[in-house]
Amino acid sequence: MKITHFNDVLASLPVDEQEEIDKMAYEMYLDWRIQSIREALEITQKELADALGVAQPSVATMEKRGKDIKLSSLKRYIEAMGGKLNLSVQLPTGKRISFQI
Repeated sequence: MKITHFNDVLASLPVDEQEEIDKMAYEMYLDWRIQSIREALEITQKELADALGVAQPSVATMEKRGKDIKLSSLKRYIEAMGGKLNLSVQLPTGKRISFQI
């Protein structure tokens, strides 16, 4: 039985399919990171919802895979847990500019 590596399978796909898979993987990673912050602080979705003044399903929707979150919503989410949101931009020159939002 021949073992096929994922990267080999991915490389054999058309470029547009490779790009779609990359996009999906990145979205899954972002979704996981948002939820992992809450879990690391041992805050339930219900507790966070109460702090945000929304219903628990609203928090679940924010954490849902593939859901685009507005920056203002992410800021509220992070601040409701006592955190601060920063945005870092890397320019083509290599220079980084950071903002506290």
